[in-house]
Amino acid sequence: MGNIHRPTGVPLRARITFLVIDRGTLHASQHSLQLERKTGSIEIPCAQSTVLLLEPGVTVTHAAVKMCSDQGTLLIWVGEACVRVYSAGEPGGAAGERILAQARLRLNRRSRIAVARRFYHRMLGKMPHRANDIEKLRGMEGAWVRQKYRDLAEEHGVVWTSRDEASHALQEGLAYATATLYGLSEAVILGAGYSPSIGFIHSGDRRSLVYDLADTVKFRTVVPAAFSVVVSGPKDVRSEVRRACRDLFRSESTIEGLFDNLAYALE
Repeated sequence: MGNIHRPTGVPLRARITFLVIDRGTLHASQHSLQLERKTGSIEIPCAQSTVLLLEPGVTVTHAAVKMCSDQGTLLIWVGEACVRVYSAGEPGGAAGERILAQARLRLNRRSRIAVARRFYHRMLGKMPHRANDIEKLRGMEGAWVRQKYRDLAEEHGVVWTSRDEASHALQEGLAYATATLYGLSEAVILGAGYSPSIGFIHSGDRRSLVYDLADTVKFRTVVPAAFSVVVSGPKDVRSEVRRACRDLFRSESTIEGLFDNLAYALE
């Protein structure tokens, strides 16, 4: 994955990409991190981990934070199943090489279009035709997205004209499902050492790259999940959608797919 953080004793390519920690107290021992739980202690290989994703229920000592900083291991505080990002330690690493590389790709018109086409490749399942500007690619995407919504609506027995004219419950379900995917995508971007605000298809928003990345899997993951939940007639659409997305992310290893899509597009 390249040199995301400052040099350490373990080369980055030999490191574990990420570890998700969901309960316990994380503290530093002499040579590693220890996760203390009621059931016992678990050793966490700090020097061999690129990112630690800390879910609710985790307490971190100051010494543990210092060890992660010294070893170039990024800490990201997230919601359950990474559906929200609350804070991150040192995105981009001390030197920020990946953010600089990202900016160079974005500022060059030809490389920006090349990266955008690779994102679309993962979204569409095929490489789009060559284009001279982003707007042509966006036009192709718009037609594809409208057809995907029509297909999913037909599959779930929903009358569909457009998203704006969908039922309130379906609009709410789709919005909340997409928001959970944005949280997971942002965690992946920060973990990989990039800036969420420097996008290639989207621009002008602090989460532009988040939208680029999330779109690569959205219509295979959270959008179908939202349709399925809403047509079941739940009393609380948000809670049911959140649980469905949480379970989906875990069962389908969505975070690994997002890391792979990001690396494919930018590297």
